[in-house]
Amino acid sequence: MPRVSPGLVKPQGPIRQPSGIEELVRDLQNAEYVRTGVRPDSTSVIRQALETVHKALVAEDQRKSVVTAILSFGSSLAQGETLSKDPRADAFVKDNPFAFLLAVIFDQMMDAERAWKAPYELKKRLGHLDPTRMVADPRAVAAAIKKPPALHRFVNDVSRRVVAAAHRVLTQYGGRAEAIWEDKPSAKQLQARFDEFDGIAQKKAAMAVEILERLLRVSVLQMEGSDIAYDRHVRRVFLRSGLALYDDPDHMIGVARQLNAGRPGAIDYPAWRIGKEWCRPSEPACDDCPLREPCPKLIDRAISVR
Repeated sequence: MPRVSPGLVKPQGPIRQPSGIEELVRDLQNAEYVRTGVRPDSTSVIRQALETVHKALVAEDQRKSVVTAILSFGSSLAQGETLSKDPRADAFVKDNPFAFLLAVIFDQMMDAERAWKAPYELKKRLGHLDPTRMVADPRAVAAAIKKPPALHRFVNDVSRRVVAAAHRVLTQYGGRAEAIWEDKPSAKQLQARFDEFDGIAQKKAAMAVEILERLLRVSVLQMEGSDIAYDRHVRRVFLRSGLALYDDPDHMIGVARQLNAGRPGAIDYPAWRIGKEWCRPSEPACDDCPLREPCPKLIDRAISVR
């Protein structure tokens, strides 16, 4: 009987495909190898995953305590809250709805205080903040924003977005920016309206809804539809305090909705302040932080958030 080469032997029965669990373990092993250069065995990686899940389950009461502390800190901020640290600029964006809209657009890739002062400075440079005149002379808008010291680091993009906002206000809201919110929309509706403007996405739309209702006393219905902003300061706080298991916008927004269903967005501003002032990227001031008691201080979880 002729011998058959082992390489030509046909397998008996169908080839076994890896199960979903095996694929998941392999993915976890690969992720750990990319992170550390060492590929753990399957037992180690399963144990590590179970420990992570266990910590998340055990921390449920602690997460609620963290949210309570965040909201308590938020209540303490109600007195004397400022947007730009300049009373004149603050009064301007509060009294001029179009200025408020432009401040939301400016608030990106720069200090928030500078962003909220920018419309006040832009009016001084242009001599007006009239949407009709802005659309008619976009070069003047760009020149005013670019004039040293520039009102934003991305002069061309912001100039285009400011003019586009003026155009939308004219065509969609009859030239009145306050028409965006004066019909008492729900938080969800209002966030969607802001999101339509070029340069305003989920992060800034959610922020704008909260500021309008909280600080400008605009009537916004159904605040249970409000959301946190997916901002780097908020993300650090959510990860290090154990509120969120991983860095993902849908996950973090869902966590806020779960833990403060009546008004998820109320978590946003105090968490942002904590992230900006204490929960810094490096050398966080945990001992002085308003969350020092309930926070588990999982510092390494936010190592990639910059």
